[in-house]
Amino acid sequence: MISTCKLYPMAFANPMNKTFSLALPRPQLSEAIFGILMVTMFVSPSMGQDDWRSEMRKINPQVSDTFNIDDTLVEAAGIQKISGNHIDLYTDVRDEQKTNELVTAFDQAVSQWCAYFGLAAESAKSWKMRAFLIADKDNPTLFQRAGLMPEDLPDFKAGFQRQHNFWLYLQPGNYYTRHLLLHEGTHGFMLWFLRGHGPAWYSEGMAELLGVHQWKDNLLQLNYRLRNREEAEYWGRVKRIRSELNTENELSLEDILNIPSVGFKDVRYYAWAWAGCEFFQNHPKTKQIFSKLPQITNLDQNRFNQKFLDSIKNHLDVLKRDWQLFINEIDYGYSISRGCLSEATLSSGRFGSSRTKFQISAERSWQVTELKVQQGERLRVESSGEFVVGQSNPLTPWKCQSNGITIQYYLGRPLGRLQVGILNRDAKTAKQQIKGLLNPLDIGISGVISAPTNGVLCFRINESPAFLDDNRGALEVVIEKLE
Repeated sequence: MISTCKLYPMAFANPMNKTFSLALPRPQLSEAIFGILMVTMFVSPSMGQDDWRSEMRKINPQVSDTFNIDDTLVEAAGIQKISGNHIDLYTDVRDEQKTNELVTAFDQAVSQWCAYFGLAAESAKSWKMRAFLIADKDNPTLFQRAGLMPEDLPDFKAGFQRQHNFWLYLQPGNYYTRHLLLHEGTHGFMLWFLRGHGPAWYSEGMAELLGVHQWKDNLLQLNYRLRNREEAEYWGRVKRIRSELNTENELSLEDILNIPSVGFKDVRYYAWAWAGCEFFQNHPKTKQIFSKLPQITNLDQNRFNQKFLDSIKNHLDVLKRDWQLFINEIDYGYSISRGCLSEATLSSGRFGSSRTKFQISAERSWQVTELKVQQGERLRVESSGEFVVGQSNPLTPWKCQSNGITIQYYLGRPLGRLQVGILNRDAKTAKQQIKGLLNPLDIGISGVISAPTNGVLCFRINESPAFLDDNRGALEVVIEKLE
C-alpha cells in the first residue's frame, strides 16, 4: 500500500490521538498548555519515526541510528514523502508514477529477499527503510535545506546505504533507478537480517545480483535472468566485462574475492562482483555452498574468503575453466549451468580404441569425451540424429541436424552445427586450457580433422549458452582415429 502525503506543521499535535481537558486554575492551565506545546514542537516530528525504529531494534538491536527527520523542514523545502509498507521515500522527483512504482517495487522486494535468504516473510513485517531520491546529483540543495543530507555523509557517485537510510541519485532510464533502489535495499536487508554484509565482493555482488530484476505489469521479479540489453537499460555490466577481456583489467575468480572495499569507487568492480556472484550462485559445483554464505556474513574478509575457498577447493580447477568460458562468451541470458563443461555420454567402444561413439546433448554447451589426442593426430568424425534448437512458437519446433540451420547464425556459423574443440588440461592457466574451445573446428555431419594441440576432445552444437533452454534431444558422434 502506498500513501502520498504533503507534510504540514502541526503545532498542536496530540501523539496519542485522544481528547482531554484540564480542570486547573487559569495560571496552572496556561503553564500546562505551554508545556504540552513545547513537547509537541520538539518531539512530534520524530515520534512516528521512533515508533517504527523501536520495532526495528527488535529485529537487530546491534544497529542504531541517531538521524532524525524534521517533517516541518522537509515540507518547507518542498520534498515529497511517499510511504509504503517497508519504505518512506523522500524525493524532489516530480513524477508521481515513477515514484509510486519505486515504492511498490521496494515493498514487493521484501518478501523475495526473505525467500532468497531463507527467512519467514513474517519476520520482516515491521522492517522499514528510508530512501532519499535526489533528482539532480549536482544540486541537492533542497535535501540539504531539509536536513536530509547529514554532514558526515560521504561523497558517493550513485547510491549509499547506512543503518535505516539510503541515498540515491535519479539515474537515466527507469530500470537503472529501480535497480539502484533495490541494490541499496539489499544492503539494508542484509545488515538487519544477516547481521553483516560480508566482504566487499560478496556485499556488492549480492546487491547487484538481487538488484537485477524484471518489472512487468506492476509486478517485480528479483534475481531475474535478463534476456537482452533492452530489459536492463543503462545497467551495462555485460558490456563492461566484454570490454575488459584480455586486458589488465580482466579478473580471475581469485581476483574477485580480493576486491578491496575502496575498489568500489570504480563502477567496473560492480560488474565483476556481480559476475562472480552470478557464477557461484548457478554453477552446479558451488550452488549449494554459495547458498550457505549468508550464515557467515559476520566474519571479516579473510575468514569469510578462507571458509569459502576451503569448501570449493576440490572443484577449483574446473571452476577456473568454466569461469573463463563464462566471461569469454558472456551474454544476456547466459545459463551457467548449461554453459559449464559437462561429460559426454559414451555410447559404445572404449577410451583408447580406434573407433568410439558418443551421445552429444543439444541442451548443453561443451561436453568432454575424455578421448585424448596428440597434436597432428588425424581423426574422422561422423554424426547423425535430429534434435531441436528452438521454437518459433510452441507448436513449431526448429528441427535440426548436425549441419545446422541457416535460418539463424551464431558467431558467423549456422545455428546447431556440430563443433569440436580441444581442452588442454596440461596448460599452465585456465585461459590457456580452454583456448581450443574458444576457437572450435567446424565439423557438421562429417569431416576429418588434424588435432591442433594435445588435449581432450570436446563437442557441442553451435549455439550461445544463453539460448540452450529450449533445445531438445541429442546427436550421435562417431570418432575414428586414422593412421
